[in-house]
Amino acid sequence: MKSAIRGAMLVPLLALLLAAAPASSGLKMDAETQARLGVATQPLQAVRRTASVSGFARALDPGPLAQLDSDIVTAAAAYEASRAEAARTRDLNAADQTVSKQAAEAAASQARQDAAKLALLHKRVGLEWSPALATLSDARRGKLVADIAAGRASLVRIDSAQGLSQVRGSAEIDLGTGGHARAAILGPTRTGDPRLQSTGLLALVTGAQAMQLGAGTVAPATVSLGAGGEGVLIPRAALLRTAGRTFVYIRKDATDFEQRQITGGASDPEGLFVSAGFKAGEQVVTAGAAQLFAAQSKPAGKAD
Repeated sequence: MKSAIRGAMLVPLLALLLAAAPASSGLKMDAETQARLGVATQPLQAVRRTASVSGFARALDPGPLAQLDSDIVTAAAAYEASRAEAARTRDLNAADQTVSKQAAEAAASQARQDAAKLALLHKRVGLEWSPALATLSDARRGKLVADIAAGRASLVRIDSAQGLSQVRGSAEIDLGTGGHARAAILGPTRTGDPRLQSTGLLALVTGAQAMQLGAGTVAPATVSLGAGGEGVLIPRAALLRTAGRTFVYIRKDATDFEQRQITGGASDPEGLFVSAGFKAGEQVVTAGAAQLFAAQSKPAGKAD
């Protein structure tokens, strides 16, 4: 009697487990049926995805930098002159006191003052613009200013709500009908954005697009973070979604297909980027995938 009761209880439990079990991921279909359903495949392509952050770029007024560069050139010339005068008067005083000790000391003091003024101007480049500009030699900074004046280059500030102070690499600026401009990131700026309250990036645009970035111009920008990963791009036409799952069909051979679920992935304009579970070269079904799913989901024994 007890065995009969246990058997009666096991039957509905077994039925429940079978109903909950996933259907087989494999599907066999002959070539004639595939042709009738319009099944077509294409190989998965290996891609490397680069993480990025969206923000905006604002072309900076180069006038203050040009003035600062001019002041540095003037201060450098003054320092060279006073340094030479200090050396001359020191030598004359030491040789035969043709020049008094007081005059030699005054010349040396003037040289020190000019050196301090020049050093302060160099520091202002880093304090007001970016430490990246402060590392440039006077000749390279002067050439940069000359290129900006000639329209061959433009300095832009890039900001994002996500913060960008540690980013290196490059950014792409959307110029609308003018196309896109590539900006080389020089380094963090020294002033924060009053709205975002974050440090932005100083970047340099060179070439023909620089003329489209006059002072004050604002345009969308995408900053490459450099980090990323390798994987494959699954075409949008191959994706199937049902019951909270996203999956595709992979052709194993001429008549066999595998339904393969996608876990994770990153959205892409052309489909879905995945870094695991798929290999480059595998044939993914891009046409007729819904028909394969219908055939696989059909109750056994039901006629076409």
